Amino acid sequence: MTTNTLMPAGLTLDAPVKQVTLLEDRAQVKRSGTLTLEPGQHTVLVPDVAPVLQDLSLRAEASGGARVVDARVRRALKVTRDERPEVARALEKDIEQLTDTVKALSEDQALTQQRRQRLEEILGRGFSELPEDISWGLTAPQWEESLEGLFGKVRALRERGLSLEHQLRDANETRARLVFQRQAFDRPDTRFTAWLEADVLVTGKASVEVSFEYTVPNALWRPMHSARLADGALFFESRACVWQNTGEAWTNARLVFSTARASLGIEPPLLSDDLLTAQKKQDKLVVQAREVVIQKAKAGPGGGGGSAPVPSTVELPGVDDGGEIRNLEAKGPCTVPSDGRPTMVPLFDFKATPKPKYLAFPELELRVFLTSLQKNESRFPILAGPVELLLQNGFVGWTKVLFVAAGEAFQLSFGPDDSLRIARAEREKEQESHVDKWKTMTQSVWLYLSNVGDEKKTVEVRERMPVSELEQVKVELGAKRSSPKPDVDDHGFLTWTLELLPHSQQQVKFAYDVSTAPGVQGM
Repeated sequence: MTTNTLMPAGLTLDAPVKQVTLLEDRAQVKRSGTLTLEPGQHTVLVPDVAPVLQDLSLRAEASGGARVVDARVRRALKVTRDERPEVARALEKDIEQLTDTVKALSEDQALTQQRRQRLEEILGRGFSELPEDISWGLTAPQWEESLEGLFGKVRALRERGLSLEHQLRDANETRARLVFQRQAFDRPDTRFTAWLEADVLVTGKASVEVSFEYTVPNALWRPMHSARLADGALFFESRACVWQNTGEAWTNARLVFSTARASLGIEPPLLSDDLLTAQKKQDKLVVQAREVVIQKAKAGPGGGGGSAPVPSTVELPGVDDGGEIRNLEAKGPCTVPSDGRPTMVPLFDFKATPKPKYLAFPELELRVFLTSLQKNESRFPILAGPVELLLQNGFVGWTKVLFVAAGEAFQLSFGPDDSLRIARAEREKEQESHVDKWKTMTQSVWLYLSNVGDEKKTVEVRERMPVSELEQVKVELGAKRSSPKPDVDDHGFLTWTLELLPHSQQQVKFAYDVSTAPGVQGM
């Protein structure tokens, strides 16, 4: 333990961090240590604690027949450079030297540019006076010698100015890089030092264990997972990504990750009046086509990661616990430095037997994606978060998974298959019946699938057609114009299951009719 020279004299207690409970936006730290005390009241000091800890959250207790009368936190501002970390002091020294270098180079560059501009003005005046001197009979060699000397000086100044510009640019880049490195050391403990003080009352000589608990900001965690599909099995690992910049390092501490949200308020929402008014019924019926997201429980697009294409970016969502507070513990003691950088902490892992499937959504993407359906074989839930995808031993991309309870099935997409190709074409035709004046719009779609690989693969293709909620609008699938015949659900999704032999092609065609009654206007 480092010695704090700003701390007052007293009994120093070696109380390292034993346990840290990380919440969504803060952490609860527990320290404890043991020392032998004589009868009476003693002031126990714990150095090098987080300067950002919340004073009101500090709690202290003692065992072994002792009692904590009072507990408090003290802070002191580090003023001199010698009190800062050695690496930070070295960086500050280099930054100061580079700042002086940049200043000298800037002054030299400005002086060089000023001299060059003066010589260029002299050359300009000389060229303007050249015709007049020739008329007075001055010889050309005199002008030649003068001009060559001036041109030589201007060229030399231009070369020096260019060299200074390159040196100044390199010095500024180096200085900016050092400043960025120095900012990484701007932790709370580099500006402040903090220690705990506890007044412990002991009735008799005994070995006393004193523990402290407090809450600190600048600490958070988010779930992050990894899934590897290899040799007919899925290896899933759930991890916690931890960031903390509290000013104290958590060394070999027990980490507990909680989904409790202590920062959420409990105030009810504000209510406002709803004004009801009468409105005249319209004579014409106006219909509107809209996109509706179909939510599904468990596996599928609505839960467990879905089967959509792999997103290009990864976003860290808030901690989703499915409505119930969860506490997940790390596999073993962990060390998390106070540097604001992410630290991966393993939580749990499991091996599952997946059901691989090739899925295609030609309307959205002309690719065939490899997906896997499996169960959460762990006794812990999988929290919502990004998932790193690996095939065999190679990285293929990222996806995300929603909350998956223990024993629940979820789906992952491992990206497109290069051996499967797909193309799509469509045609639209509109006509009106001369008898009942109904308008019919016919949509025809052709899908062309190819397997350029050496293995037979089964592909599930999904398309969609509109679904009507009105009697004046009818949507019908042209069964005779669809080959092969698809399976249609209540939401208008069409599904084909096709077997593609090696180096083979297959065509899918379907059509549907959207009929509207007279007087119906679309938007």
